Amino acid sequence: MPLIVNADDFGKSDDVNSAVCEAFEKGYITSTTLMANMPGAGAAYELAKEKGFSDKVGIHLNITEGMPLTEAIRSNPLVCAPDGSFNAAFYHSTKYRLYMDDLTIDQIRGELDAQISVFLEMGFKTLHIDSHHHVHTNYPVYKALRSLSSKYDFDYIRLSRNLYRGGSFLNNIYKHVYNASVKKLAAHTSDMFGSYRDLMGYFSLDPMRSADRIKEPPGGMKHLFSERKVEIMVHPMHDENGELVDTDIPMRDEGHMFSYQS
Repeated sequence: MPLIVNADDFGKSDDVNSAVCEAFEKGYITSTTLMANMPGAGAAYELAKEKGFSDKVGIHLNITEGMPLTEAIRSNPLVCAPDGSFNAAFYHSTKYRLYMDDLTIDQIRGELDAQISVFLEMGFKTLHIDSHHHVHTNYPVYKALRSLSSKYDFDYIRLSRNLYRGGSFLNNIYKHVYNASVKKLAAHTSDMFGSYRDLMGYFSLDPMRSADRIKEPPGGMKHLFSERKVEIMVHPMHDENGELVDTDIPMRDEGHMFSYQS
């Protein structure tokens, strides 16, 4: 089955845009998702079109960073600061990650709708859906997104992170129920989702140890990729030396597992 390696945060800044382009050129990623409300979104579209990967760009829905596209949500203190920018207040409260009032959900729905509309108006076509800080896995945001599924034909929606071992019983139950529900909203989803660090930890490998970052995955990983549809999330950027990294993990031509495609 195809391995999805998605670069989040396309459009966040010029450096992230450059890093995503470099990751495509080196074959480390298979897709990317755009932050439609961020200042680099327009430049990201031009780069994707110029470099021939505009059909591999989805949307990275965002209600925790930058300025909203809609006015109504800017006065809501659960989501925005006094200056109108996103403040992620709800994100730091377990209560509000599970429950918000109907007005707030309506405002979030309006913002998500606006971001999807801008994304499509730019010229992108693939409605691969995920979100900044995984906010769509919080129940109130999921409700807002669910209500948009009848308006848009979602091609793909990211699961809640499940590429790990262990975890609390209640959290695992929530993820199981959530993932079963979200699969009904899109034509496609993965079976397992996590970061590169999650993937390495799942197989007791150290993502920072060069000997463990091998081009040829071990047998158990190959089996996982062949039997299950897996999405790996990365965040390409450049370190202080200009080297391409996934947040803090080196992404190199030699010894990098993302060069493997099942």
